[in-house]
Amino acid sequence: MSAARLTNAGPARAGALMLAVGLAVATFGSSSNDAGVARADARAEVAAAVFLEERSAATAVAFAEAAQAGGRNRWVPWLVDLLRVNVSTRSSEGARRALESITGIPSTFRIPDLIAYGGWAQTRAIDGGDGYVEFKAALYEAIDPAFGPLLREMTDRLDVAAVQWGGVPLGGIPELNDPERVRAAEADWMSADEVVLGVVASGEAVAYPLRILARHELANDTVGGDALSIVYCTLCRSALVFERDVAGRQLDFLTSGLLLNSNKVMYDIQTASTWQHLTGTAIGGELAGTELARRSVNHLRWGDWVEEHPDTEVLRLPEPIYFDDPERPPIAYDYTPGEAYRSYYENPGLWFPVIDTPGPFDVKTEVVGISRDGDSVAFDVEAFNARGETVEIEVGGAALTVVPTGAGVRVFDAAGDRVPSEQSFWFAWHANHPRTRTLDF
Repeated sequence: MSAARLTNAGPARAGALMLAVGLAVATFGSSSNDAGVARADARAEVAAAVFLEERSAATAVAFAEAAQAGGRNRWVPWLVDLLRVNVSTRSSEGARRALESITGIPSTFRIPDLIAYGGWAQTRAIDGGDGYVEFKAALYEAIDPAFGPLLREMTDRLDVAAVQWGGVPLGGIPELNDPERVRAAEADWMSADEVVLGVVASGEAVAYPLRILARHELANDTVGGDALSIVYCTLCRSALVFERDVAGRQLDFLTSGLLLNSNKVMYDIQTASTWQHLTGTAIGGELAGTELARRSVNHLRWGDWVEEHPDTEVLRLPEPIYFDDPERPPIAYDYTPGEAYRSYYENPGLWFPVIDTPGPFDVKTEVVGISRDGDSVAFDVEAFNARGETVEIEVGGAALTVVPTGAGVRVFDAAGDRVPSEQSFWFAWHANHPRTRTLDF
């Protein structure tokens, strides 16, 4: 019996069901190991259902204890979710005890535990088993009612198990829509050495200052007549540009409030589909399985970008954001270069679970990754730029030229055409390219 079928049961009904389940599984015979597993699973499933009905510290602890008694790996994603929503200190302590017992990893504190146990489950591809998707959807609906449908429509249970709440509701990080731009000569607030994300389409050049994108993470814009989304994931330090015209419709993207392997999950208004940022692929909703077309993005210092594109436009510093809801205060960000996520970037640790990431780089080493014809390669972008030389490499049997820009690279094929590359933290690249080669510069 799954938690999904018990979610709407009241406490008395759930108690009766727990007794009924106990009697039913007893028919397997006490000497049978399978019977013992079934009995423990049934008790934990009912305990999960009772918790969803009552949402109290006592029922949360009862569920954690039932999962611990069962001892199966399938319960780890359930317990990690319980730890993430943090019903109470008592419930989180119960989840941590259960997770320590099941995984063998000593518990320390809530957030480090969330990262350690979540990563443990992701690395082992544990999907939570029957009833898990509904459990998580119901749990997350208490955070934002929009989260439930998004999770239920994801096509891969492993994605559902790996998804984490990023701390904001759907649309909680205000995106930029057709942001105001000015000519370079008017942008007296820009400094020559600050990093911009440069986009060129049909001869039009636009610079998106990193200090702005690091706050808003997403800009729906039109460059050279092309509808584009410039999307920046602060947690994996990666900027990508996608075409917004998809299957005959123009999509407008938002921040979903969810993360997958500490990577931004996007949401489009038109189809309510969810999209993993680094792969550009819809992981749920009407367009599930669709992959967005990518454009190249240029990581350069502002002074270098203007030298290359003297007619460039650049985003104007946004004004404070006001909302229709009078209870919601306006947002006024600090757009000082380098201030967004400063503590995260200065600390070697992560804030959310990720798949185990081997060397040779530290998890937050910024790398350039190139994928081509089944082959992939990554290298330290800072070390490459320190070398300051154009280098020839081979990826997927093709000769490629890699040119340093001071803040990133540009990659070209033998015909001189631009080849898309990804600049991100090592953990983010490795998660999607586990067999990647690495180069040492």
